[in-house]
Amino acid sequence: MKKVWKGFAAAVSAAAIAATGFIGATSASADPVGTGNITLNGTVADDQYEGYRLLNVTGISGTSVAYEVNDKYAAVLKTALGLTGDVTDKQIVDGIKALSTNDTTTNSDSHNVRAFAAEVMTAINAVNNDADDTNNIGPDLTETARGTSLAFTDIPRGYYLFNQTVNGDPDANTDSSFIVDTALDTDTNIAVKNGTVTLVKKVQDNDTSNGQTANQWIDGADYNIGDDVPFQLTGTLPKNLTSFDTFNYVFHDSLSAGLTRNNDLKVYAVNVNETTTTKQDITGSFDVKTTTAQDLTSDPKVGETFTVSVKNTGTEADPVYNLMAITTDADGAAVSITKDTKIVVEYTAKLNTSAVIGSTGNPNTAKLEFSNNSNHDGTGDTEFTPDDKVTVFTYKVDVEKTFDVGAPADNDLPKFTLYKKNASGTYVEYTNDKEPNAEKTVVKGADGKYTIGWEGIDAGEYKLVETHIPAGYNQAADVVFTVTADHDIDSEDPKLNSLGGGDAFTGTVSTGSVATTIENKSGNELPSTGGMGTTVLYVAGAAIVLIAGIGLAVALRRRQA
Repeated sequence: MKKVWKGFAAAVSAAAIAATGFIGATSASADPVGTGNITLNGTVADDQYEGYRLLNVTGISGTSVAYEVNDKYAAVLKTALGLTGDVTDKQIVDGIKALSTNDTTTNSDSHNVRAFAAEVMTAINAVNNDADDTNNIGPDLTETARGTSLAFTDIPRGYYLFNQTVNGDPDANTDSSFIVDTALDTDTNIAVKNGTVTLVKKVQDNDTSNGQTANQWIDGADYNIGDDVPFQLTGTLPKNLTSFDTFNYVFHDSLSAGLTRNNDLKVYAVNVNETTTTKQDITGSFDVKTTTAQDLTSDPKVGETFTVSVKNTGTEADPVYNLMAITTDADGAAVSITKDTKIVVEYTAKLNTSAVIGSTGNPNTAKLEFSNNSNHDGTGDTEFTPDDKVTVFTYKVDVEKTFDVGAPADNDLPKFTLYKKNASGTYVEYTNDKEPNAEKTVVKGADGKYTIGWEGIDAGEYKLVETHIPAGYNQAADVVFTVTADHDIDSEDPKLNSLGGGDAFTGTVSTGSVATTIENKSGNELPSTGGMGTTVLYVAGAAIVLIAGIGLAVALRRRQA
């Protein structure tokens, strides 16, 4: 199920100080010159933004502008710029000018301006979080979006810091702060780049019994214990990827105890254009680390959790994790990581003998950790997508053995062999890692019932054959049946919905059992020498001889007469 995590609002709208004919800081307090409008485009309903007028515009002459530090921000601007001692307004304005770029309407400013915006917000928050709330710094503007744009109208011209405080989309995450200068423009439009980062977890089934196509990636599957199950994680990148100097990217995956990861994990960069799809192996640029080891001896059993993360290209003391630094694939070919690139992880895991049978299944969840603030580098702020979940199911066959008359000796109990139809249509003896023997002997329980079963089976066609018949009983007829399971293939929480095996079977979803009863009927023995049958034959034969003798005597007497 696709999980969308909207983040990365406009990183920075460039400060225009360097683009103007800069006059500098005024020496005396003065009122701002005129008003203007700022419109943020690309918002979501109920997004909330706050604005802080860091500098007032106190004079405009052609393209030259005079600025004055807004008194309530003097201390935080000093902190953000790293200035010490007694600092004048001119020093603060000069410091900001040194950070600025020529771009006044986009979010592609240099990293130092973005970092400055973040530093100012950090300083403001530090003041507001202090125990002494008498010095709290409140915003000059607060507005809530009602749709895809948000307008701040008729506001004093100045050099503004904007910060998003409320995300209208419950799955949104936008931490970036950005700068807008309204000195020379009556109307300023800013494109708020709400990037989208998604993580999709999928599993592949080995049949098409639930309506999926062959090799389709889905959310629910069923397998035999011992099978290797393919998994796939697909992550997308934000629309404003170029706003980041470095971009951290970490997959977090959690396997249930019933799944053991194989050593075959691959990472790919997938780029799609109008005619072709390019899938390049970039596994060498990632580290795979187990964060929690699988433990099948504990109670409850523990499944493995692991990460797939971009390798550190810096030092241990000063790490750098940057997805955009990947430039070549495993074959040495050039790789391009853009906002449209998908990062895909694929691996298999064995469904092991600790697998849970039935509706609980064997879940596998994943989430994606990514840089969420373009004002910081790839070692700074990160956020997580919501978990995405897939589930692998497995089942069992349960047989109760009954006898029409009496019961066999305990040392002469029936045996059955389970067969499964393979892809070529031939029935072959069925075994798996939990059931190493296809032939099994019926077990007499403490309750006096005779049962037999096979655990960890997949959906499919099967046949039960009685291969040892107790003395005094006839062989039971072969039982041919098909295990059918309806499970979700597109769901945030895949469920097992129904389970069956045909008319003679009862499926129980919770336990994963497909159950039936097979009866052995006693046999009538053929007559043997010295038995009652022989006596009956002797008596019948004597009667026939006697009747024949009487008939012969009557015939002779008639002739003599």
